Parts: sequence; C-alpha cells; structure tokens
Amino acid sequence: MTEMAGEVLAAGDIPALSDSLAEVADRLAAVLARETMLVRAMRIAEIGSLQADKTDLTTLYQKTLKALIAAHGGKPFAPTVKERLAAVGERLSAAVKENELALRVGKVAAERLITTIVAAVKEEQKSATAYAPQRSPAPRRGFMTAAALDRRL
Repeated sequence: MTEMAGEVLAAGDIPALSDSLAEVADRLAAVLARETMLVRAMRIAEIGSLQADKTDLTTLYQKTLKALIAAHGGKPFAPTVKERLAAVGERLSAAVKENELALRVGKVAAERLITTIVAAVKEEQKSATAYAPQRSPAPRRGFMTAAALDRRL
C-alpha cells in the first residue's frame, strides 16, 4: 500500500487520491476497532503489536489528505468525492472516539487496580512490622461472677 500511495500521491489525481484516502481511513479504523476490542477484553499485552500499524497508517492518512488538498487547489470537491470523504471521515471519527473512550476507561481501571494493590501491600507491611503479634481478646466464657472461699476453717 505504501508504494501504491506514493505513486498516487505523485500523480495528483483527485479520484485516485480520494480512493487512497478512503482505503487508508478504513484500514486505520479497523486497527482502532481491533485495539478497542483488545482493551475492552483486558488483553493489554496484545495491543503492542498494533502500534506500528496505527502509527504508519496515521502518517499515511495525513500525507494522503495533504496531497489531496494540494492537488485540488482549494476548489470545491465534486459532490460524489465530497460525500465519499464525509462518509470516510465519519467512520474514522467514530472509531477514534470509541477507541479513546476504551483507552480512558482501561486507564482508570488499571489505576484503580494498582491503587488497591498498593494499599493492600502497605497494610500487609504495616501489620508485619508491629512490635508484637496482633492478638484478639480472649473470648468470654458465659456468665462470670466474683466468688471468694473462706479457707480458715
């Protein structure tokens, strides 16, 4: 795709650039959807493999969009191109929003988990460093009264 996008960018063909932009946006939205699914499933270790694709696709999207704008020269787009780009933009925007929300929720959940673990460790350390073992009071055995025996007899 990168080689094809380079050729399309060099050609300056508006329909080809809009097609390329749509393809890149769809691929980026798919990567974001996959990342969102992994975050929600708490499969955080698998997210790292998506980062390179996400970065490459974001860079390619930006370059293709700039090339499309430059090739068009600021004139209004044809209605079909405009509609297609709007639909692509909406899909990508929805994927970005959903991904951002999932990442924020995942971050909050991870922070809460870490806070809970740290509090538990501190509590364990506090009880382990006491001078004497913690004892519970002896249990009471029923009703108790005071009594004295007269041993003088």
